[in-house]
Amino acid sequence: MSLEPVKVKNLLLAAAREIAAHVDVLTDLDCALGDGDHGTTMKKLTNVMFDKLESWDQTTNLKEGLESLNDGLEDVSGGSAGPLFGAFIYGMAAAADPNAPSTDAFIKSILLGAYDEFFITSKAVVGDKTMMDAIYPATEVIRTSTADMKTTLQKAAQAARAGSDNTAEMLAKYGRARYIGERCLGHQDPGSVTFAYFYEGLAKGYSA
Repeated sequence: MSLEPVKVKNLLLAAAREIAAHVDVLTDLDCALGDGDHGTTMKKLTNVMFDKLESWDQTTNLKEGLESLNDGLEDVSGGSAGPLFGAFIYGMAAAADPNAPSTDAFIKSILLGAYDEFFITSKAVVGDKTMMDAIYPATEVIRTSTADMKTTLQKAAQAARAGSDNTAEMLAKYGRARYIGERCLGHQDPGSVTFAYFYEGLAKGYSA
């Protein structure tokens, strides 16, 4: 069965749109914990995604397309969110197999690859109040699910959102937030919220 590049395109575009629609929320969260630039950085990154993904069609080589997307993201300046988000996309590109047996198998493999590269780059674990608090639970759903991909992505989105919500009760171990101690309690980590939106976008994009 041949892969469906447009389906993958729609998936990633929906994820980018979901993040871009909530840039103000991300900015407000980062103002409470950091230097307030997270929303601005994510706006730059999603703009690159819109630009790079728009040209994808049924003839697109998905590995080459993801590599091009990664190249574009590497040029974005900003805070730590840029390299971390870039690592996630790099992991997708590295894991992309144009000969995958199905589009769903391809989607699963790139999302698992994204986690692997993100973990290597960030070294964060669940409980550190970072992006990982959303990425890890979502990835475990994707890794272990026996349901169809539509249901799997919906459950992954729910897991990411729950993980992100939990960060409000955590002390930060990375970034500027680690310097404010208990004052960060009651505030969600903006990076984890970004990835909650990302996985929610994936679920919407798959069902569109």
